[in-house]
Amino acid sequence: MAWTDRLDAALGVYLAGLLAPVTLLAWATGFPFILPSLGPSAYVLATSEGRERETVVGQAVGVVAAYVCVRALVGPLASVGFVPHTLGGLAQVAAILVAVVLATLGMAAADSRHAPAYATVLIFTLGIPSRGVDVLVFLAGVAFLVAAHAALDSVGLRP
Repeated sequence: MAWTDRLDAALGVYLAGLLAPVTLLAWATGFPFILPSLGPSAYVLATSEGRERETVVGQAVGVVAAYVCVRALVGPLASVGFVPHTLGGLAQVAAILVAVVLATLGMAAADSRHAPAYATVLIFTLGIPSRGVDVLVFLAGVAFLVAAHAALDSVGLRP
């Protein structure tokens, strides 16, 4: 096995270690502590130095921008995804576009650019999940991810 293969295997195990607590918490509670955008966030944490602040702030800016835009332009979402050929669906398209702009401006203002947060913007503006409490639950998931990274990194398990 080449050294790069061993490094890739170590990275994969480390990423699994980062995502395991959040995933188990979601499984145990049924709440959306983990969403697809946390995978890329975990990768950023594992492969870059000092990105904890950008991860937390970037994800927070993204999810809040998405939730506010959906509520302001669409209202409560009744279903996941678009309702094609309707004014409601068009309002959701507008919410996505405005949320992307607001997230970009917010992350820039906070000096916390975090590319995976754009996936969070899309996930929340598409209604996956859609409740206000889900914003807080997701942010707790981000905090658990960063805490897992700090714990594993502090004992020298980072590849």
